[in-house]
Amino acid sequence: MTVIDTDSHLREEYFLDEVFRLEGEFADKTPRKVKAGEIPEDNEFEYEFHPWTKAEDKAYGHHWIYHPKHKWLGGEIAERQIGGWDMDVRVQHNAEARIDKQFLFPTGITTPALYEGPLGGALCRAYNNWARELVRGKETQLYPVGIMPAGHPESMPAEAERCVKELGFKALHLACFTKSRTMDDEAYHPFYETAERLGVPLFCHPNSRGPSQSKFRSFYPIHVLGRPFNCAMALIALTVGGVFEKFPGLKVSFFECSAEYPLYWMHRIDDDYDYMRHDFCSLKRNPSEWVRTNCYFTCEADELPMTNTIEQIGADHILFASDYPHFDSEYPDTVKTIAARKDITPKQAEMILGRNAEALLNL
Repeated sequence: MTVIDTDSHLREEYFLDEVFRLEGEFADKTPRKVKAGEIPEDNEFEYEFHPWTKAEDKAYGHHWIYHPKHKWLGGEIAERQIGGWDMDVRVQHNAEARIDKQFLFPTGITTPALYEGPLGGALCRAYNNWARELVRGKETQLYPVGIMPAGHPESMPAEAERCVKELGFKALHLACFTKSRTMDDEAYHPFYETAERLGVPLFCHPNSRGPSQSKFRSFYPIHVLGRPFNCAMALIALTVGGVFEKFPGLKVSFFECSAEYPLYWMHRIDDDYDYMRHDFCSLKRNPSEWVRTNCYFTCEADELPMTNTIEQIGADHILFASDYPHFDSEYPDTVKTIAARKDITPKQAEMILGRNAEALLNL
């Protein structure tokens, strides 16, 4: 069995001048390194496209847990971060964790994905180029997810084409929302049409911060709320917003919310649809049906029993995700923990750990 991890992360924020090395009209926007640290975590940069205010940064601040000098939880979490930029170390860690293939997201997805205007498009192009070079020579093991410039919808179709046809990417990122749009906005229809035609799935991976949860002033509540709050925005846009009805070939996976997460939303959508379909929407089909046919969800190794999810959505729509190398990853025990679960059969475990991703991603 081939084990496929659909969710891991890079530590690109330690190398911003390399990751976002911009050219042409935006060359002067390339981040400037103002301090070269003895280790990557100590590098400091100046740049104008940082997406968060000082107050939001202070509330969210937890980056110290990844610094070796703090030895948080004994220092193992900080040591693991080397795999965020050294792909030889990552491959070694994956072997220890029994992972054969792994998909890669940036840690700071918001920076390129949500920046508005043409600069947002340039940031995504630069990141995608950097990620492609980072895995050179390891293309059958490490698969970057193409980050799409949701803040500049006009450039999304061309970047999607480039990522798939030139860079060889197997999946494209879908933002949960932007500062000015929800994902059912007609501005995104050309991108959806392109993704549908290319036959690549969209990976809806959220960051923790957002307009609601960022009102809190500590990392704990922000992190608890972030993934489910943000993913709900995209899930409702795609289903209730009618995107799947317009583009029925789209396949979208949602990350870091658990496999049980969609059940509540399916039930709420069903309840509202009974009343809303008469005057408030023109949908021809109960939107929750699209969840069962077009949506995929990653599970947590230690989440509650997946019996209801398997019954209502199907074991073939659940994917394995490690979240390596972040602090809340169960690495290196994620694979063996899922394989040992008693609420799923050995066949279902094989589906979740690899076969579903093989089918979805045409591997």
